[in-house]
Amino acid sequence: MRYAKQIILVLLATILLVGCGGGNTSTANTASTPAAPPATPAVKLDPQKPGTLKISFWYGLSGVNGDVLRTLINKYNESQNKYYIDGIFQSSYDDTLSKFNASLSGNQLPNVVQVYDIGTQRMIDTKQIIPVQDLINRDHLQSVVNDLEPAIRNYYTINGTLYSMPFNSSTMVMYYDKNVFKAAGLDPNQKLWSYDQVIAAAKKLTQKDSSGKVTRAGISFYDYSWFFEQALASSNQFLATPNNGRSGRATQYSFNNDAGVKWLEFEKQLISDGSAKYFGASGSSSSSSAFLKGQSAMTFESVASMRNFVNTAAKNGNKLDIGVAYIPRPTLPAQGRTAIGGASLWITNKGTKEQQEGAWDFTKFLSQPDTQAYWSSNTGYIPTRLSAYNQQTMKDTLAKYPQFQVGLDQIRSSQTNYYNAGAATGNMLTMRNNVQTAMDAYLTGQTSSAKSALDSAVQKSNDSLQEYNDANQ
Repeated sequence: MRYAKQIILVLLATILLVGCGGGNTSTANTASTPAAPPATPAVKLDPQKPGTLKISFWYGLSGVNGDVLRTLINKYNESQNKYYIDGIFQSSYDDTLSKFNASLSGNQLPNVVQVYDIGTQRMIDTKQIIPVQDLINRDHLQSVVNDLEPAIRNYYTINGTLYSMPFNSSTMVMYYDKNVFKAAGLDPNQKLWSYDQVIAAAKKLTQKDSSGKVTRAGISFYDYSWFFEQALASSNQFLATPNNGRSGRATQYSFNNDAGVKWLEFEKQLISDGSAKYFGASGSSSSSSAFLKGQSAMTFESVASMRNFVNTAAKNGNKLDIGVAYIPRPTLPAQGRTAIGGASLWITNKGTKEQQEGAWDFTKFLSQPDTQAYWSSNTGYIPTRLSAYNQQTMKDTLAKYPQFQVGLDQIRSSQTNYYNAGAATGNMLTMRNNVQTAMDAYLTGQTSSAKSALDSAVQKSNDSLQEYNDANQ
């Protein structure tokens, strides 16, 4: 009953936070967007019980998702009398990784840390983590690995080793308002769109007042390298070679390919047609807000924003009927699929052996099917465990929110491979900043060619990658 009351507070916070754009700060893979000041949490951590061993846990989720995570920490701490998880919020994914790197030499690392997707290679290179595969092998828990969603397992496996335990997993989708689609004569149930189809739909959905001012754009979006990476994965193209760094250390970026150029030209066409509201590199909240206010008919975002979008639409009287589709593809039929975003849990080799065991015990708790069903149902993230779908909580959620199913279907729409595993390189943050700068320069007219913009980003990113690899051989 106690946790039922807590989750009511969380869901109330969802409605309040999303109304002011705060909910989105916790969902996306915000690689370079400064974190907004966190709101006062609706859920606080319980005090430590006497006689329990403190296990430090760093995490970067704020807003609603941070509240749900703290609820799970409290549930774990209450479930046993041996360990106490001390959850320590680090402002954002970026700040978590930055603080971890800064703490390497001072022996002040946490026992377990949540690190977002692009930190994978960098975490491996610290040599201060315990691969969870080692613990899985020790405890004969390969059945857990076998039960991981294949796309998620594929992302966090490097050279055959699962280094971290997946926790909050997402992918990119296209959101749209079914009501305006119906009014415009567009199919409100179409799940897969080509670039040309989206361009045509955006034109049809754009509305202007008598003075020619756009009152509703066909689409709103912001400049985010993760979206660009998803476009490459869904076109079966590498971000880096060889094999996206999955079979050996990546040595070169290769995203200045035809798929990368087509994605940028697709976005530029939407802007040139006057069908898009473009919000630049730090416009996640603005882009989502425009969509939720009916100022645009479509937008791109993480599937982890789905509950926020649905709750906000309900708060506003369901004027929007939230639809979810796959990300658009250059042409149809499409062969590839998107990659995974989100974060995973890393266990460090610091602290006592008993603290390491406590970190592992907590990590196993967060990966349990019932925990994952609860987590997914209250956030929008994709369950990491296949058996989570056997839980009544998840069955009820899928029945009530059919939008959940679209993101899941998308990551199951083709076989896992090195293309959709996503890239594992040690300078991913630098690469993303370079890509976002190049995209923005092209989309705002500072650079006339998408190819030349990406060529410049590749050169800068390769120089940085070489420096990183030379320092971490």
